[in-house]
Amino acid sequence: MNGWTFTDWLSLLSALGVIVALVCNLRSLRDKDARKAGELTEMRSDIKHIRGQVDKTDLLIADMRVQLGDFRDRITRLEESVKNAHHRLTTLETAEKELEAELR
Repeated sequence: MNGWTFTDWLSLLSALGVIVALVCNLRSLRDKDARKAGELTEMRSDIKHIRGQVDKTDLLIADMRVQLGDFRDRITRLEESVKNAHHRLTTLETAEKELEAELR
């Protein structure tokens, strides 16, 4: 066996086993890092999408607040108009009663 003893072969085989184990572990770590990177990229994408939706919602809420203010103004003007109309009707009813009383 060209001067190689059984222990030399065992030592060589052990060294090869350690090298193969190291290569496999490095490959496993690389794959694990790649998966983590993929997950982080997906999470960042999800967060970006959520942030965009929140921004859209904020704009919609701001627009609804403006509309609500406009509705409040319109309702206030409507209430004033109804109050004036009731006052005019009361005045007309009073005048009508006075006229009926005069005609009797």
